[in-house]
Order: sequence, then structure tokens, then C-alpha cells
Amino acid sequence: MWHKALQTDSSQMETTNQGENSMKPELLTKRDADAAITTHEENVRARAYELYEVHGKIDGHAEEDWFQAEGEIAGSSERKAVLASAARSL
Repeated sequence: MWHKALQTDSSQMETTNQGENSMKPELLTKRDADAAITTHEENVRARAYELYEVHGKIDGHAEEDWFQAEGEIAGSSERKAVLASAARSL
């Protein structure tokens, strides 16, 4: 019997055994979580830069802009979760 493991990237492992493909669910879950974190950070970074521009591109307020952006993004996520939950209960 022939067994071969193919690594497609650092967080995903695919195993091929006698022509059958299977994905390890724990690795897919970690990859999905990593993607969500990256998207969240990208959203915060983009919003923080918008705040920097709104404030006249004045240096020295990066931390304040970042924390404000995080709060806005978190608030937006919470509102979306509440709306989704309400829609499911209808």
C-alpha cells in the first residue's frame, strides 16, 4: 500500500491514501481562524488609516487611531451578530 502526505501550505495538510483524499478538520479550522484574524486586522488597519487621514495626517496619534478603529470594528461585528440572530429567530 502506498501512502503520501502533501503539504499545500504551512497550515493545511492533505493526505492521499489509495486514491482517497481527506483533509484534517483541525487544520482547516485553524486556517479559517487565521484567515478571520487577518481580515479583522486588515479592517482595523484600514479604518485606523482613514482616521489618520480625517485628522489631517498628523503624526503622533497612531495608537489612539488604532484603538478607536478596533472599537468601531468590534461594535460593527456585534451589531451584525445581533441582526443575524434576530433574523434566524423569525
